[in-house]
Amino acid sequence: MTVKRSKIGYTRSEFSAIFQIYSENVYAGLFRDFSFTEVDGRYFISFREEAGKVPLVTIEKRRLGPDKALFVATSPGPGGTLVEIARSEKIGAFVRSLKEKIENLRAGKPLSGASVRSVP
Repeated sequence: MTVKRSKIGYTRSEFSAIFQIYSENVYAGLFRDFSFTEVDGRYFISFREEAGKVPLVTIEKRRLGPDKALFVATSPGPGGTLVEIARSEKIGAFVRSLKEKIENLRAGKPLSGASVRSVP
């Protein structure tokens, strides 16, 4: 018997909060394209400078339990690595952290802070 992993999606309020960040940064000139990707029941939202380019930011919602999820944002790092730039179980805290990191990207500042770490 095969056990199928349950899919995880975004609620309307989560999607709205995340897409508000995208919209603000389209207006600011940082993002011009986005995509949704599903890989093995994992859903990703990616923001790009231009269509076909490597995403500047990719967001994933990970299931932690029946009623818990973790939001994680990554960005390209040195040598093709991924750098985790924001993470939280609460969408409000995640959005605040992600906005701060994206503001640093727009200003040309390096990504830094407690939530920045390389992803294996």
